[in-house]
Amino acid sequence: MFIAPQNSNNAYGVRSLASSTAQRQGAQLAWSLAGSLVLMASYGIALVLHQAQWVTFQFEHTVLWCALPYALAAHWIYRGAGLPVAERTSLLFLTTLMPFFLLMLAFALMQIAYSRGAVLLVYLLSTAWFALGDWRQRRHHGLQLVCLDDTVPPMLACFCSADILSRQDIRLLPWSSNLCESDQHLVADGVVIDRHVSLTDERSRILAMLKLSHVRLYSVEAVVELLTGRKVLPGGQDELWQLDGNPAYDVAKRVMDVTVVLLTLPIWLPLCLAVAMAVRLDSAGPVLFSQIRVGRDGRSFKIWKFRSMRHEAQPQSARFAQLQDERITRVGQRIRRMRLDELPQLVNVLMGDMSLIGPRPEQNQFVEAFATRIPSYTYRHLVRPGLTGWAQMQQGYADSEDGTVVKLSYDLYYVAHYSMALDMLIAYKTIRTVLNGFGAR
Repeated sequence: MFIAPQNSNNAYGVRSLASSTAQRQGAQLAWSLAGSLVLMASYGIALVLHQAQWVTFQFEHTVLWCALPYALAAHWIYRGAGLPVAERTSLLFLTTLMPFFLLMLAFALMQIAYSRGAVLLVYLLSTAWFALGDWRQRRHHGLQLVCLDDTVPPMLACFCSADILSRQDIRLLPWSSNLCESDQHLVADGVVIDRHVSLTDERSRILAMLKLSHVRLYSVEAVVELLTGRKVLPGGQDELWQLDGNPAYDVAKRVMDVTVVLLTLPIWLPLCLAVAMAVRLDSAGPVLFSQIRVGRDGRSFKIWKFRSMRHEAQPQSARFAQLQDERITRVGQRIRRMRLDELPQLVNVLMGDMSLIGPRPEQNQFVEAFATRIPSYTYRHLVRPGLTGWAQMQQGYADSEDGTVVKLSYDLYYVAHYSMALDMLIAYKTIRTVLNGFGAR
């Protein structure tokens, strides 16, 4: 039962009018500010250890410097509050590890003496603090939503797996028509409605009652996005449906792309030479293979890959690669599994045609076909295409038009939410994917 009696003139009681993402951000902000006690405790431990002559004075100073990575980790966790619940644990550990690693890297590059033990101490305490806050949020503040329309549960089931809908952090509760006529209290975070249901006098009255009672209303599409990390694509009637980019982060991301590629040059350049030699020895034909792809704002560019198929079998027209494709060579099979065939695209990143992370660029023939048949397809070109992306990590390779529709829903989610937090999560999942070969063709 989800109805609890309460003597009140307001028939609806909700935890907050704010969205679930805003609620999590508010809770995360309060928890991060309270975490200043962690920094104070770390400094207190440093003072005690110094007085006992177990550490040097650098230990205390390093603890003070650790306030910077703590604040950066808190910011990234705050920014990632809108990601699906299943992804937030990975995000939490990434966003606490990276700032402290960057702090040590900065000390090393500037040749500043510091204490590794102090960094480790504050990192462990900070991670434990943020993990405790995440556990507390999940345990005591699970999302509870009431379904106004009977069509809502089956619609959600079409987009969300049974595993997602059965998790403890989300509860879908049935609507009770006597709520509007009683003094009972609805304990929930909001009400989910099917916006395609025709408006009647009774429905208008219920919606007005909910709004006057400051109940948060969610569309099915918004809940799907919240739970799965996918955008529900609009129907043909939503011609004005649109997304926008993030110009400020675009600039920062471009700087980071170039910096990372140049810093890792001593690693990937010898690897490219080794792959090129293997391709040359394995089969006849050129080492590199190029195609025209569509990039940001619909501009075409030439993408480079190591050749992984027999040269004489390279198709003239666009087609999907299939599992156990007969055209793939022995070396090609291995480098595709490890994504090593994509290494030459680091040059595309330096040239500005691509980013390290973003929607994978498609061939011109596919873009022309999909843009006319799939609503909102062109919005994936608001950002630079990437070597890896959210869709590849969540879905894998799309080998049909139906698969492309699902892939697009992930790509558009990325376009709507891309940030440092999401990019770090994709980078982590990419490394993990490279090791297990998920989605390779």
